[in-house]
Amino acid sequence: MKRKLIALSIFVLSLITWVYRSTNTEFNNTIRLIETNKKLLKDFLIAPSNKTCENKQTLVILITSYVGHVELRSAHRRAMPQDLLESMNVTRIFLLANIPEKEKYIKQEAINDESNVFGDILQGSFVEHYRNLTYKHLMGLRWASAACKKASFILKVDDDTVFNFQKTYKLLKSNINLDNSVLGYMLNDTRPRRNKENKWYVTWDEYPRSVYPSYVSGWYYIVTPKVASRIVDEAIYHPYFWIDDVLVTGILTEALSIKLIHVPNDFWLEYYELLECCIRDMIQKSIRCDHVVGPNGGRDNLIVEFNDAAKHCDSWGNCTVRSKDKPLKNVCVVSHDRSIFSEGKAEFNMLKL
Repeated sequence: MKRKLIALSIFVLSLITWVYRSTNTEFNNTIRLIETNKKLLKDFLIAPSNKTCENKQTLVILITSYVGHVELRSAHRRAMPQDLLESMNVTRIFLLANIPEKEKYIKQEAINDESNVFGDILQGSFVEHYRNLTYKHLMGLRWASAACKKASFILKVDDDTVFNFQKTYKLLKSNINLDNSVLGYMLNDTRPRRNKENKWYVTWDEYPRSVYPSYVSGWYYIVTPKVASRIVDEAIYHPYFWIDDVLVTGILTEALSIKLIHVPNDFWLEYYELLECCIRDMIQKSIRCDHVVGPNGGRDNLIVEFNDAAKHCDSWGNCTVRSKDKPLKNVCVVSHDRSIFSEGKAEFNMLKL
């Protein structure tokens, strides 16, 4: 009789659990979310060789790139040649997605050939779209934190971001401590766009709060593989949000109590015209450019020009420091339409070197 009661109890409990799971929409949606996220972050059309990070790397550079941006990827490779990266124990990977049906100018065969030649492509199975950028972003962090877990740092940038590679490397070799931290341009008090006509319109269902948590710009930030792994693990169980830097370096870091650190002063230039002025002054006036990051303004080759000018300035040995009473923004006369940081306000929590 006792055995029958135990068996009956187990049956009833199993039945209740089955009914609960079958009728609980939220539970089922959560399970589907987890399975979808796991699948999209590990299904690759193309992946780098398993030997890419065979040795301990100082840095892994992850560059989010639209599949059709062949010239931009070429510019990054020319600005930072492979032999230079290898000599400094640096790995660079471009993050791509599947070619959309409307794309007429690039074929998968061309991407396969590019991968065979350079070996630096990680292509996800999801389709290229700005609302899939979060998948691309997390895919890169997941791959790097797993395949290159012995690396000291991960640098995540966009393909239209211009950055001084040597200064970035020097910063990372200065014994900075990024345990449980993300280093980048920190934005505070940024609000979701609620205008339906705006490309970046966010519904209240997508994001129910009136202000985003503090986050760092996805244009350029630095993290350790350990912290990146924690972020990706948390993302699998978190509702998807399509504005990638808000989710990855804001919502998820807030949930994990990961600290955000603002880059050193004058690290960023908000307009590409300022980068052009920096290049001009290095070449024509031998004035060193201490700024590190900025947008390319649609000029694919600007990252090559910027790094070449900085390299020559260093090799010539005659470049002088810019006068403090003549900052670049005061002497470079430019017109601009937008700031790369939108309506966000920078919170200056400086990195101490």
